Amino acid sequence: MILAKKSVLGPGEARTRTRQRRQMIFLGVSVVIGGTIGGLTGAFDQGDGSLFSGDWDKLKLNPAIAVLVSALLVIGFIALPLRGFGQIDEFKRENNFIGFTGGCLAVLAGFPIWAVLYAGGMLPPPHAFGIWLLGFFGMFASYLIARIRA
Repeated sequence: MILAKKSVLGPGEARTRTRQRRQMIFLGVSVVIGGTIGGLTGAFDQGDGSLFSGDWDKLKLNPAIAVLVSALLVIGFIALPLRGFGQIDEFKRENNFIGFTGGCLAVLAGFPIWAVLYAGGMLPPPHAFGIWLLGFFGMFASYLIARIRA
């Protein structure tokens, strides 16, 4: 009777599996933080506002909930991405840096361009959510371009 040997992972395969496991944990933590932010905001909003329809100024939250949601936003938008840069390989890290730089440049250039076009009567006045969208889509587009070119 021939017994099959249990395969032993090589060092490269072990590192890859460890990295993939960390990425899944990172993604899971991100989803939980995002869901908690959305859930707390939706459950405890005492006004008629919405972050996504442009009337965020009508949101009314208990100060304790506002501090908690703000802390979660700091973790989700600052701490997790910075921590994540140390967990990915150099190739992905470089593409992410290019994406973040593109988002920053989109905001830095987009706001004055928008303000000038508003002054010329061609656009509505700049607003916070629009600036956030400039950064988000600038980052997304920059990352995609870097990924395709690499």
